[in-house]
Amino acid sequence: MLSSCGYGLVGVSSNLPEHLQTLYITPFVNQTSRAELDQRLTEQISQEWVRRGRFQLVASPDQADAVLSGTISAAIVTPVRFDAEGRANEYQLTVTADVQLVDRTKEKPVTLWHDTRFSRSTSYQVDVNATDYFDREVQAIELLSRDFARGLVVTILEGF
Repeated sequence: MLSSCGYGLVGVSSNLPEHLQTLYITPFVNQTSRAELDQRLTEQISQEWVRRGRFQLVASPDQADAVLSGTISAAIVTPVRFDAEGRANEYQLTVTADVQLVDRTKEKPVTLWHDTRFSRSTSYQVDVNATDYFDREVQAIELLSRDFARGLVVTILEGF
């Protein structure tokens, strides 16, 4: 009933070809100095595809109809708010990646979707006197990884 009036659930429909049933997610390449960012993003992206149920994830590209790959080109932390003494107490973390989805079912691979600067940002507050200063950044990376994965999968599925 909802689809007949022009509404639908976000991230459920797909503009991808129906013949694509299996997906291999290549571990993302990390060109930044942020350790483990590639592992966190790859893990969250895999979990998001599983939640969506659109593809069966496979263990190698040879088993896959489609392959998703990415290179993290930037992870930038920028101070965005300061206290009375001029010390940063809120930062913005932005992660940018070159990501593509390729159909491997044809004689030659066909790029279905490609974004050279797919990015997501999140802000996090810190207390410069607190001992959990670096823990806040790790938490921000976790939050950003989930948001990045959700945004990426929805963007690919919806074709925006």
